[in-house]
Amino acid sequence: MKLRRFIILFLAIASIFLVGWICSPATIVPPGNPINPVNIYLIDYGFHARLILPSDRDNCLEYAYGDWKYFALNQQDWLTGAAALFLPTQGALGRKLKNCDRFDLLATQKDNFLLSITVDKTKVDRLLKVLNSYFDRPTTIQIENSYTGMTLVPYDRTYTVLHNSNHELVRWLENLGCRVEGFVLWANFKSVNS
Repeated sequence: MKLRRFIILFLAIASIFLVGWICSPATIVPPGNPINPVNIYLIDYGFHARLILPSDRDNCLEYAYGDWKYFALNQQDWLTGAAALFLPTQGALGRKLKNCDRFDLLATQKDNFLLSITVDKTKVDRLLKVLNSYFDRPTTIQIENSYTGMTLVPYDRTYTVLHNSNHELVRWLENLGCRVEGFVLWANFKSVNS
C-alpha cells in the first residue's frame, strides 16, 4: 500500500512539473550587440506564431509555416487536421506584405501579441533570400489564400505535431542568431527584450 501511494504521489508531482514546463513560455534570447541592428517581430495568433521581417524601408514580410492541405488549401476538417498532426505531410510556406509603421509602437504595449527582437540585418537579408527563393521558383504552385491573406507555396519541410509552425519559427530565429530556451509546441514565446 505504501508503495502504491508513493507511486501515485510521485506521478502527481511529476505531472504538475510537466504541465508547468509545457505551459511556461519559451524564451527568445536575441544575439548580443548586432553590428547592423534591425527589429524583427514575432506575432502570436493563438496556437501559432509568425515571423515578420523588414524587407525595405517601409515594408515588412510576414512568414508562416503550416500543413499544405490544412493551411494553404483550407481543408480544415478533423481528418485533415489529424493527418497534419500525426503523419508527416507536405509543408506550406506563407508570405504576406505588411506596412512596418506600427510594429515598434505595438510591441511596446503591455500584454501584447507582438514581440520585437533586435538582430543583425545581414542575417535578416540572408533569411529573406532563402524564404523568398521558394516564391521565385518558376514552376512553383502558388495559392492565394483569401482567408489568411497570404500567398502560399510548397515548402521542403514536412509538417507534424513534432515539427509544426512554432518549431519552424524557432529554426528561423536560430538562423537570425537567436537562442530559444524552453518547451515549444504552441505559440507561447517571450523575449528577454520584453
